[in-house]
Amino acid sequence: MSIARLPIFLAAWRGGLLAAALVLAGCAGPHASIDTTSAALPPAEIVEGCCRETGAYPDWALELADANVEVMRQVGLIQLRRGYMEAVPPARALLESALRPMDLVFFHNDNRMSGHLIPGQFTHGAIYIGTEAQLKAAGLWHLPALAPYRDQIRAGRLYLEAVDGGVRLASGDVVLNTDAVVALRPTGQDRAAALARGMARMGVPFDMHFDATDSDHLFCAQLISEMFPGAGLPRTPVLDRETILIDGIVAGALAGDLPFALVGYVKADAGGGAAALSAQELAWDIKQGWPASRAR
Repeated sequence: MSIARLPIFLAAWRGGLLAAALVLAGCAGPHASIDTTSAALPPAEIVEGCCRETGAYPDWALELADANVEVMRQVGLIQLRRGYMEAVPPARALLESALRPMDLVFFHNDNRMSGHLIPGQFTHGAIYIGTEAQLKAAGLWHLPALAPYRDQIRAGRLYLEAVDGGVRLASGDVVLNTDAVVALRPTGQDRAAALARGMARMGVPFDMHFDATDSDHLFCAQLISEMFPGAGLPRTPVLDRETILIDGIVAGALAGDLPFALVGYVKADAGGGAAALSAQELAWDIKQGWPASRAR
């Protein structure tokens, strides 16, 4: 059925945050991953106990990956298919209309090998810098840290991310080539200071060891941690280091333990449909990614 023949339902905005409110072509009835016995629980209870270890990866597998960094890098760059969200432009439009400067966006990337190598529901993250108009409205456009990058922002590179090749600005066409996106908004944080810290890390090499204690190399969640040092992002011991799991950030926000509010959760499917889902559905999707925490 053509997307043009189906309605798009938008819910009200509450406090500037996006409520679950979108139904598009091909959305296949009830959300398949939801456990109906748990869906009514508060999100904090659903995610309780998850995202605190390395999932299904034993130490020997992590050691093998450590010893073969270049191979893992090449495998991680493989794209298996285009992201499902590309087939549903209104879903992307809904998401981007909700974003404000310094919002965090996290991606479920089953369309990439990297999405299968990293534990959890969300395996990559970026910071939405904002358009020129949004940055001016927020009083951030004048910041000296933005001066070298204003032309890139005008050209549509609105997302700051740490990826293979180093920290960079990327367009929505790049980062939203994905299957699902959750957006969080910092609360009680100094956005100007966070932006300055992020732009100062431009070009820093990517950290294939995902070591949150190595400031000379950065992975995506570590970049967010450096931009918001007061947020206290949870760290997970892995072999001889500490890392930061993206699902731990989202779960912490849902539990009220981290200073981030949910903006929205948009998920597309193979049938060409998409939906903006609730906080409970988001929590259950995260829990599904951590088998050891499923038993209540």
